[in-house]
Amino acid sequence: MSEYRKTTSHAQAPSGSVLLLIDHSENRRLLGEWLAPEYDVVFPTDDIGSSFDLCIADEVSFSRHQDELRTRKDAMSPTFLPYLLVTSSSSPARTPEVWQGVDEIITTPIEKAVLQARIDGLLERRRLSVELEREKEVSEERFRTLFQTAPDPVFVLDQNGRIQAVNDAFCRMSGLDRPAVLGERIGAINAFPNDSLEKLTEDVRGREADDEQSPYSVTYTTPDGETRYAEINTARMQFGAERPEVIGIFRDVTEHKRRKQELKDQNERLDEFASMLAHELRNPLGIAQGYLQVAEADNADDAFDEVRGALNRMERMINEMLDLARRPGVIEETQVTAFQDIVEDTWSRIAPAEATLVLENAEGEISADVDRLSQVFENLFRNAIEHAGDDVSVHIERSSDGVYIEDDGPGIPPDERETVFESGFTTDDGTGLGLTIVQQIVDAHGWDISITEGSDGGAQFEITGMEFTGRAE
Repeated sequence: MSEYRKTTSHAQAPSGSVLLLIDHSENRRLLGEWLAPEYDVVFPTDDIGSSFDLCIADEVSFSRHQDELRTRKDAMSPTFLPYLLVTSSSSPARTPEVWQGVDEIITTPIEKAVLQARIDGLLERRRLSVELEREKEVSEERFRTLFQTAPDPVFVLDQNGRIQAVNDAFCRMSGLDRPAVLGERIGAINAFPNDSLEKLTEDVRGREADDEQSPYSVTYTTPDGETRYAEINTARMQFGAERPEVIGIFRDVTEHKRRKQELKDQNERLDEFASMLAHELRNPLGIAQGYLQVAEADNADDAFDEVRGALNRMERMINEMLDLARRPGVIEETQVTAFQDIVEDTWSRIAPAEATLVLENAEGEISADVDRLSQVFENLFRNAIEHAGDDVSVHIERSSDGVYIEDDGPGIPPDERETVFESGFTTDDGTGLGLTIVQQIVDAHGWDISITEGSDGGAQFEITGMEFTGRAE
């Protein structure tokens, strides 16, 4: 292949590459000189392997290279590659068979202006086609980049529900490599242990392109075994009558679902709080009102003491109900703190002078919500004082994974050890909320609490699952 270009000082830059397949050498030379000032002119040697934007051929050369030209045109599709056939007005080549291989025909004798107009028209179509294909490639590359780098998992299903493409986020979510999922039915992937995906694949066949579809709610299992919740939004893509596909985008809604459940739980607590407040305050309020009438009539000091006691109980009940309404089952922040300091600080705030605290093996630090843990001990200490009196003795001892809190009171009967943690349960004038708050705080930390009989017959609370800086001996 050789290239021939003739330019003059006033010639414009060539607007395209033109391959000349002209059998007659003199005609080829003259036509080349004619076109060279405007175009890059290319002459073949043995084959037509070089690139070009337009091929001008006569009948003999076109017939000789017909198969090769057709192969080149098919390879360039859908980009337009024009062929211009030069023929005589009486030539039998002007048949439908010829038009299958060429885009335009020009008859001899040829006027230069007519030839240039034909060439420019074909090259302009070629240029627009190349630009369109280039824009298409850029768009496809942009889509591939967006598809692969999207933070949400994305997949594409064919009409049979088999996966045709997934992005990197989908692979991270499922814990599988791309080759392991391509061609598989999405419902067969272990990360999706539910039936909602079957409904999705069933909809692939029946949906029209413009059908609106509500998001599919699914659960999935992460590579580390965590169960999470997601919604899948889908859209149907139609690339042909026989090639419907569905693209789906996962949106993780686990935190939203958890917040919704927390709000529901909080509303239930508020309802419980309001009902209990109205019910429980009536009793001490009635006592206070009754003794106040007695005190006013008889000026009795004992009656004033009863009023004072009823009002104190109401104040404590209100405080504990507020604690209950402030989500004791939610841990906001944890910090590492000396365990013994938490116990002693709490004891010093509420214990009467006659009470005794015995600590055993209480050294070490613990990671917890300090305010919440202090509330656990405060409520347990108050429970011991209420049932054993002001001279109660409380013994606290660390175990290998928790702590024992034992008092020398009357203890808790076995048939009541589960119900004492229920809201409102009380055997005396207590509020019935303190131990409920204790269990909620313990549960929020991921610990467990149980009740047994102490060595002296009192109540022994055992909290397990706690992690200290060192093991208890």
